[in-house]
Amino acid sequence: MKNESSLNIEIFGKNYTVSDGLTNMTLKKCSKLDKYFKDDENATVQFTVTLEGDTYQTDCVVTTRGIVYRAAAATDSPYTNLDLVIPKLLGQVRKQKSIWGRKGAGFGKKKANKRNHEPVVTIEDTEE
Repeated sequence: MKNESSLNIEIFGKNYTVSDGLTNMTLKKCSKLDKYFKDDENATVQFTVTLEGDTYQTDCVVTTRGIVYRAAAATDSPYTNLDLVIPKLLGQVRKQKSIWGRKGAGFGKKKANKRNHEPVVTIEDTEE
């Protein structure tokens, strides 16, 4: 399966050979992340699948614009791990995006009057 995503996706295996099926599923699942990073051509997703005994540990690191998102899962199947890791990353990205949206809204800006679009200035007179 060709990587049609704008993300740079890297898949590594430690003590495990990554199969074509897992690679194809990883590329398919990463398309959900693509909508958040489509304007960043340097965004990188690194999957590392490690086999430790009977347990597969999957670590995923997304790096974009100096921000790092990380998620991990450990089960008896690397496919199940993939189903657990992607929603964790999506939750982190959504949370960060909503914080960015709220942070810049209204700070340092004057409120405008809706009728004539002039700044509303409140002057308090404190004479005693």
